[in-house]
Amino acid sequence: MKRDDTGVVDNPLRANIATVLERERAKRGLSHMHMAELFRTLEGEGLAYRTYIQTVRQKNNVTLTTLQIMANGLQVSVAELLSGGKKLPEWAHQLDETAIRKRLAHIIDMERQRRTLHRYEMAKLIGVAEATFMKLERASGNISVDTIAAIAKVLRLDPQTFLFWDKVPPT
Repeated sequence: MKRDDTGVVDNPLRANIATVLERERAKRGLSHMHMAELFRTLEGEGLAYRTYIQTVRQKNNVTLTTLQIMANGLQVSVAELLSGGKKLPEWAHQLDETAIRKRLAHIIDMERQRRTLHRYEMAKLIGVAEATFMKLERASGNISVDTIAAIAKVLRLDPQTFLFWDKVPPT
């Protein structure tokens, strides 16, 4: 994905995540520092302040694992972070990072079969290495929001909502 002159990538998922984070921060009346503290676990682990700030500024490519940490800290769903608060089916709010990986794997596999492509051809189409494609297909690995948006763009799907449709429409 390409960056503009300020270093921001044109990815609606990054924008949605930043919007939800800022909305939640304003709603809670928190400083950025206190907001970042919401993403710490009881063991003191969690996101670094820098990760939070770079996410708000849309300058880092967060992963589903990072989104799950943020969602847990804010008590919102990963779906809400990805969609920016767009109206989604109620069941979508129950999906965790593992379920979203599985949905993405299913969508990719269905699309590959629909287009009668070999795995290496589908990997090339969506712009990832074959090894990365195998991870996507197996719903393993830590998938980034830039990868999700790139896949949606290639498949001509709305990156903000395609993971949460009951049935993914053909392209």
